Amino acid sequence: MSENLLKMENITLVYDNGVVANEGVNFSVKKGEIHALVGENGAGKSTLMKIAFGLEKPTKGRIFFDDKEVKFSSPNDAIESGIGMVHQHFKLVSSLTVAENLVLGKEPASKGIFNYEKAIEITEKMSERFNFELEATDIVEEISVSKKQKLEILKAIYRDAKLIIMDEPTAVLTPQETEELFEQLKEMRDQGITIIFISHKLEEIKALCDRLTILRNGKSMGTHIVSDISEEDISRLMVGRDIVLDIDKPEIRKGNVCLSVRNLSYRDYFGKEKLSATSFDLRGGEILGVAGIDGSGQDELVELLLGLKFLQKGEAGISLQGVECSKFSIKDRRENGLGFIPQDRMLHGIAPNMSVKENL
Repeated sequence: MSENLLKMENITLVYDNGVVANEGVNFSVKKGEIHALVGENGAGKSTLMKIAFGLEKPTKGRIFFDDKEVKFSSPNDAIESGIGMVHQHFKLVSSLTVAENLVLGKEPASKGIFNYEKAIEITEKMSERFNFELEATDIVEEISVSKKQKLEILKAIYRDAKLIIMDEPTAVLTPQETEELFEQLKEMRDQGITIIFISHKLEEIKALCDRLTILRNGKSMGTHIVSDISEEDISRLMVGRDIVLDIDKPEIRKGNVCLSVRNLSYRDYFGKEKLSATSFDLRGGEILGVAGIDGSGQDELVELLLGLKFLQKGEAGISLQGVECSKFSIKDRRENGLGFIPQDRMLHGIAPNMSVKENL
């Protein structure tokens, strides 16, 4: 019996427009390990895992799972074989409870009727087993991003996944949530679950993973034991050159004030203060960072600047290019030079069913 749970041989995927996403990739994951798949954006990491999960069909190559050659025509085939995937964009029904989402498609039933009490019991037992601290009756729309991610993990385990693919799982988490996730992933590994961890954050890979495979431009640059390779060597293999980490940052020439914010305050529907007398100026040529843990008021600040929320105090003000715009519509603010790139590009940034031209 092979020590590999998943083995992908000579995987090549060429799209209809001629773009080569993966070329001759060999990739294998041992049973009971956390295996990192690393590379720059566009290196082919997610595409390779979509092939493993049945979301894409390779142009050529072979896939073996649990010592059997497999040909997945859909994610259902992969799930039935024992592969689960936690996507960057969660596949949850926001209006349902945690328990209902967990069992959706594999519901416990009594005499043909959905047994909600049993679903709650299953959720509570699984949450306790992995120390996920999920409340079975919470509505998914109202829980945090980290809890939604844990629910996605439990969904895969509930469907008897032997291998779970996690696509950039820490991209949406705070440092504290990331640390907690790592402890839980290690516990899952100790309980026999194999994990593929897609990332480009080298410090996280060194802290969590056992082995790693590096992709560059759709090709494999080799597989290594994490403890035997330095972050500098990983970076070099990822990009094909040495990475200079010491940045000589020249002094910028500051222009005129282009955005002026004065005394922004905001309370939510329940009267909880989200912003308190926030003021700042942003000059031309500057990059202004806004730092804080999730829920510290960043979302409210952005929504007030955009006009998605309205000022609640008369003395507050927002000026664009010297023009007071506190009462401007979103359209008027855009015409005065304010742009926005949202955190969730799929939900707020694009119309996914329309073409690139139509979105532009």
